[in-house]
Amino acid sequence: MTVLNLVKRLFAPKPQPISYERPDIDPGKLRLLIELASFDKGGLEKVVLDSAIAFNRDRYDVTIVTSGKVGHLGAVAREAGLRVIGLPERGTLEAYGQLLSQIRPDLAMSHFSYVGYPLFAKFGIRNITFIHNVYAFFSAEQARAFADNDKYVDLYISVSRNATRYAAARLGVKPEKVITVPNGLIIGEHEAREKKPGALRRADLGIADTDYVFANVASYNLHKGHYVMVDAMKRIVAKRKDIKILCVGNPVFAPHVDALKDLIRREGLEQHMLMPGYIADVADVHRIADAFLLPSFIEGWSIAMNEAMFYGKPMILTDTGASAEVIEDDDIGILIPNEYGDTADLDSVKLDLLAYTPHAYGITPRLVEAMETMADHRDEWASRGKRGREKIYSSYDFADIVRRYEEVIEEVVREQRR
Repeated sequence: MTVLNLVKRLFAPKPQPISYERPDIDPGKLRLLIELASFDKGGLEKVVLDSAIAFNRDRYDVTIVTSGKVGHLGAVAREAGLRVIGLPERGTLEAYGQLLSQIRPDLAMSHFSYVGYPLFAKFGIRNITFIHNVYAFFSAEQARAFADNDKYVDLYISVSRNATRYAAARLGVKPEKVITVPNGLIIGEHEAREKKPGALRRADLGIADTDYVFANVASYNLHKGHYVMVDAMKRIVAKRKDIKILCVGNPVFAPHVDALKDLIRREGLEQHMLMPGYIADVADVHRIADAFLLPSFIEGWSIAMNEAMFYGKPMILTDTGASAEVIEDDDIGILIPNEYGDTADLDSVKLDLLAYTPHAYGITPRLVEAMETMADHRDEWASRGKRGREKIYSSYDFADIVRRYEEVIEEVVREQRR
């Protein structure tokens, strides 16, 4: 189904919005309002910033609104010429309503934030909501709230087929109300990084030149499958010592990280599953790595996966998020079944039991086999990994993804004005 046909199906006539005086604006520009929960740091917030900056400024006037903290990324957005509004803690909805009256957006786009939904309905503002993940981490209350808020959403943009499937199966979203658009990578940013001399050496981390190194670039969030990696490394180290996992990321919940590090010490894996913390330049990490490993329980569309593809690394991924969309017949990596079966069968209780309680996992033998296969055939897999870079340039250039967002926006606005 084309975007045009989907939008026509979704946008039946609605009640006329309340009337108020609209300020003078350039009639050739569309006013976009982007809502998110906070605008400080974080992967989702960075995606919002990047897309807002990449929108065609000659065509779109962008306002970013949050009821949370406006911090680092908010400052970057303002420096880039974007309008960023932090709503007050008291009288939030009243202030939000006044803002909408002043700028009268042609369209709202929301990212995991629902504060303005009733106001969008009141003012007759169409609302596109992004589905950024497989939302299996939702509590029962959060899932109900998401389903209840569906009445305020005109169209969803989902980052992957798995994220779309989960929203339809568990959150009450009609599949025909969703357009799936993948995440992309800002290629120029990584081309510039690639040209800089590397500051990180294997020796800095106690890694030998002969070791086969899997980079795990992900926050220290146990939903990323850290205990699965521990289980795999226990079995590998019993047979060989030349395979290492380099886990690079920032902690999400300190007690979970402490428990993970304690288990790594108890199992004698400190020299085999390395956790140096956050490293700012991902290019440095991939320079010293041979492959990329991400055995997550849930994903939406991993930007770290895209980065690994750009740097030409073969990948081992569990079947969640978009992994099955980018690895095709083992062309650029090895796809491992997830631990729980069908994505739609996962919920927050099962997810937390899998992620937070270390045990012997059913998928561990498959993961061990995949890791050893790459280590034993490193030249072949190095060659396969280079094909991932070709896919980034052909299919996942962020500029092309933003153009797809703009196509959806244009269709929605045209339908609204008819």
